[in-house]
Amino acid sequence: MAKLYTLDDKLLTEVPEVRVGDKVYPVDNRQKTVMRIQRVMAKEDAEAEAQLNEAFRLALGAQAAKELEEKNLPYPAVQELFALVLAAVTGEEAETVRRRFRTAREQG
Repeated sequence: MAKLYTLDDKLLTEVPEVRVGDKVYPVDNRQKTVMRIQRVMAKEDAEAEAQLNEAFRLALGAQAAKELEEKNLPYPAVQELFALVLAAVTGEEAETVRRRFRTAREQG
């Protein structure tokens, strides 16, 4: 007998969130948003800062991205936030995303 996979209504309506300090930000994990984030991150000629800012704007919204930029967080915190946002949009565990970044740095 074949396995049947279904989408639970919760998966279609619940939105992942990330917390920075005492503020919780909903993360847009809709397909079109994720595809846009992937295109932004794939641009090899773009500056890393611009890519991060655009990815945060797409995933968290313009106001949240602006708030985070104004916090001027330490870069390791920004890297961790980016890993958490990517985990939220892809549905992966944060450690899986972190591991992928470590592997990419080691190869690059």
